[in-house]
Order: sequence, then structure tokens, then C-alpha cells
Amino acid sequence: MTVKPESNFGREIMKNIDAHWSRIENRHGGGIPDIYGIRDGVVIWLELKCIRQNSINLSPLQISWNYNNFRNGGKNYYIVRDTRSKVLKLYDGDKGRELKEQGWNIAKIRLGFDFPYDWKRLGDFLFS
Repeated sequence: MTVKPESNFGREIMKNIDAHWSRIENRHGGGIPDIYGIRDGVVIWLELKCIRQNSINLSPLQISWNYNNFRNGGKNYYIVRDTRSKVLKLYDGDKGRELKEQGWNIAKIRLGFDFPYDWKRLGDFLFS
């Protein structure tokens, strides 16, 4: 069985950012993000995407879950990595519709990282 790039990406995040992580194996839809993390009482959710072109494939359920969680005070993000350039971009959880429609190049990026990533800076931001 082939491992999805998002699975490897998730393992890389969990290995490099100090927190208690849980990978969510959701085979039935519902839009729940891929990774749950908690550190010092701060909870975050991450929807992982690996892309090769501008487009980002998000389901209506993923967009809805992330939007509603974010709008109700939750900390959730789309974290997207371009597999060619290895550039990583972080978007707020309410940006799903724009990401689906406009892709990787939307202007509303929260943080961006070139490879090699500054994992400490990313982790400190996520759990601030």
C-alpha cells in the first residue's frame, strides 16, 4: 500500500514539534482535520495538504468543519507543502473556501517557511 504524502508530512510535524499529537484516522468523512495537538493547555487542529501545483483539493465537509471551528474560537489551520519546492505555508482555518477556489497563491497566508523549516518557530506560533 502506498503511503500518502500527507501521512509522511504529518509524521514529520509530530516528530519535530514538541506537543502531544494524535493522528485522526477518519475514513468516513465529516471533515475533521488530520492532526490534533495539545501543548501547555493549547489545543490545535491541522489539516494537512501536499500539492504539486497551485490547486488545493478540499472537500466541502473539510471547509465547513474548519470554518465553524475557527469561527467559534478554535485554533485550526491548513498547513500546505509544495512537494516540488518544499515551501510550507500556513493558513487560518477560515480560509478553506479561498484555498479551494484560488489555490496556494492566495494572499491571506499566516506564515511561510522555506526548507529547511524552522520547526521551533512554527511550533511556538501554533501553540501561542
